[in-house]
Amino acid sequence: MSKSKHRKKKKKNKSSSKRPILFSEFGQKARDLLTGGYSEDNVFNVSISRAASGLTLTSTASSHGIKPNASAAALYSLKNASIGVKVDTKSKISANLTLTKNFLPSTMTTASFNLLDYSSSKFRFQFLHEHAALAMSITLNQSPALRLSASICTSSIALGMEGKYITNSSCFSMFSAGIHMIKQNCNASIILTNKGELLTASYVHFLNQEKKISAAVEIARNLSTHISTFSLGGSFAIDHLKVLKARLENYRKLQIIVRHKIKTKSYLTISAELDTKDFIKIPRIGLALALVL
Repeated sequence: MSKSKHRKKKKKNKSSSKRPILFSEFGQKARDLLTGGYSEDNVFNVSISRAASGLTLTSTASSHGIKPNASAAALYSLKNASIGVKVDTKSKISANLTLTKNFLPSTMTTASFNLLDYSSSKFRFQFLHEHAALAMSITLNQSPALRLSASICTSSIALGMEGKYITNSSCFSMFSAGIHMIKQNCNASIILTNKGELLTASYVHFLNQEKKISAAVEIARNLSTHISTFSLGGSFAIDHLKVLKARLENYRKLQIIVRHKIKTKSYLTISAELDTKDFIKIPRIGLALALVL
């Protein structure tokens, strides 16, 4: 009797976690595999989080060549609001206030205000249905820009489009459309962006159920200039602490990273980049350390 109830409860929780795919998520898993974790800089990041008080302090130092940069940030979160302040070595100060409210179970409304630059403040709204998703954002300034995306989906395929309308000039500055296909061990997408000028196709395949081995490919074609770009990458979990990733761009630029998990949310990443058509050129080595205390 109890086992039967437990199965029913588990099945209900599983179905309730399902949600439609937003247009911004089309091809996201392939992009994450091909771009996530790669960096040409040396980065040191320390974050101190206190869940009880809702305060998070972050300090970041990075260097690209001979140009060092550092920043310090503080984020204070409440139930439906958060306020953050960031200061960097370029004497740039930014402060942001974010308010979030769920008026209905299927909606999420967010207002983000830049306290020092109101022209970059935004209002966002999301509506998620079982087979449809709608997202809207509008800039809160004298010339608001309205960005609207919509998608309809089933368990295996999704269709969506996105547009950006500039109210000051009464025209669309951006329009995109795409199709996204979902399977148990693979995802594929075809997206047309830049008002029909750029066609991007991506595919990611998980070679085992635990997703410890995966591969992805992305091809982008500019229909006006007839220039194509190509990216091929993969990821392999060596063990429960180390992950090896590699990416090849346009058959020339090869990047390899090894990420070692120190503890929860803390990682040490070593990266290398080399030109496969110019082996005389010294490879670039990068180091990133992210600590969460």
